Amino acid sequence: MREEELKRVLLVKAVEETDRESVLVPPADRASASREAKRAVSGEGGALPISRRAELIHARIVARHPFLDEVLRHASGIAGFSAAAIAVALLLGLGLAVLDGSRRINILAYPLAALVAWNLAVYIVIAIDAGRGTQRKARWLPEAASRGAARRLAGWVARSRSFNTPLSEALGKFALEWQVAARPLLVARAARTFHLAAAAVGVGLIAGLYMRGIAFAYSAGWESTFLDAERARMLIGMIYGPASALTGIAIPDAVTLETLRWRNGQGGEPAGRWIHLLAASALLFVVIPRLALAAIAGLTAARHAANLPLPPEAAAYARGAFGAFGGLDDGVVRVVPYAYEPDAASVTRLQASLRKDLGGNLALQVRAPVPYGGEDAWIAELAASSPPPDALVVLLSLAATPEDENHGRILEGARDALERMRPGAPFVPIVDEGPYLARMGSGPRVDERRRAWATFITARGLQARFQDLSQ
Repeated sequence: MREEELKRVLLVKAVEETDRESVLVPPADRASASREAKRAVSGEGGALPISRRAELIHARIVARHPFLDEVLRHASGIAGFSAAAIAVALLLGLGLAVLDGSRRINILAYPLAALVAWNLAVYIVIAIDAGRGTQRKARWLPEAASRGAARRLAGWVARSRSFNTPLSEALGKFALEWQVAARPLLVARAARTFHLAAAAVGVGLIAGLYMRGIAFAYSAGWESTFLDAERARMLIGMIYGPASALTGIAIPDAVTLETLRWRNGQGGEPAGRWIHLLAASALLFVVIPRLALAAIAGLTAARHAANLPLPPEAAAYARGAFGAFGGLDDGVVRVVPYAYEPDAASVTRLQASLRKDLGGNLALQVRAPVPYGGEDAWIAELAASSPPPDALVVLLSLAATPEDENHGRILEGARDALERMRPGAPFVPIVDEGPYLARMGSGPRVDERRRAWATFITARGLQARFQDLSQ
């Protein structure tokens, strides 16, 4: 799912789940959007109904609350911070060129040593991680920038509380879910920003060197307590060799270097060629590699932005957004009672209820009840079904107390088997209240049993549905 689509889906999901009084999105708007989305997607092919539905509802919410578009824009990352970070890095590079305030360049001291060493260390860490096929959890700068984006988004949420409390609750939920769902995208964008900022330091340094070289007369030379000209030549060759190969500027031989040695205020030469070599070193070790890494991070971000996965909780919401059966229009719905046998009248009422929900294009298969203790055998039978059902209903009784080893086993096993066979196929547990109501009537014990079943089923990532099949 594309970034903008997922943002809209998560925002609309948060609004619908927190808008308990249907103030922000009236029920008629929700139902209308579901119908329009199903009709539109059926003619487009490949589009996700939940994305189209979110687009329709989002347009209606934004018409009433235009600032939501600004919130979604800020959710995308750190655009403002990126520009500021690159500008600051450029100024830092300019400052490094004049850091010592002198007009002498000691060619042995290598003014870029710290900058080059830092960047080489970063490249080594990245190469090790790439070789291992892992992502380092300690990439604290991109992670910190990503969290900074979350804080700015939280600021927008806080401001909304002053004029729309229900909407601020929805925005808070959206901000949390978006940061989790889009974390790889936001971290990739932050990494691109920091690589560009590091490249900007190198560009600023190069610009500073040439600006000061034009405005001031620089002298380049060397001095050493331990090295003679020959050994100095070897060390300088190691330091400036790559830059020399890039620019074609030859490194002086030992005889020439001897004349550049500072003694008693004498020695040195105009620093032009050494400034060229320093600039080329910054280009080789800082600017070019960092731009390459920024391009890789940018491509990674673009890949994530074009294909963000729908989080599991959003997938469950998507199935429920079109009703209990997730917008299923045709196919086979298998109904299996568990640990109790509904009478013929109850089965007839269940069939009528399901046909009303599902429409006339769906075939209903009501199977024999699964006995208490027969969960594993039935799950194996379901897993071997060919073809598998397009949707599955497990019919339970409110009269039973939910138990992990039995009711939990059949719910989890059926859920997992159906997902393996037909990913995304609706699985709906229905709890028949009839037998328990006939025995207990209404009252607090019935309400307590309903809450127990609702909690039990929801804990397994499913939506509980209660019906009195005796009526």
